[in-house]
Amino acid sequence: MFLSHLIIRHKVPKPQFAEWLFVGLMAVFAIVGQVKPAVGLTGLGTVLILGATLVELNRVRIWETYRKSYKKIKGSGHFWRGPNHVYYTINVRFLWPFIFFLGVLSLYAAYVLG
Repeated sequence: MFLSHLIIRHKVPKPQFAEWLFVGLMAVFAIVGQVKPAVGLTGLGTVLILGATLVELNRVRIWETYRKSYKKIKGSGHFWRGPNHVYYTINVRFLWPFIFFLGVLSLYAAYVLG
């Protein structure tokens, strides 16, 4: 039984609730930041850095999964919702590095406050 686990690769389940966990942790640390700014900024910065890093590391898998799972719906504006490589490039090159920068800035602000 133990040897079969070493040889056979089992399919890794897709992460569930990852988006809501990210948003929820940001909300929790934003609320905590109202009472204790240094703790809130530290938590918020850590969540932003971790989220941006995970998206950047898994960007190819995210893109391929989205392209495979996208189904056109008749009568909807698929131009805005469809997989578009330009939007993907903007997200990967500008948006998530900016979120990483905001996380670092938040940790620096927490360090200055603390």
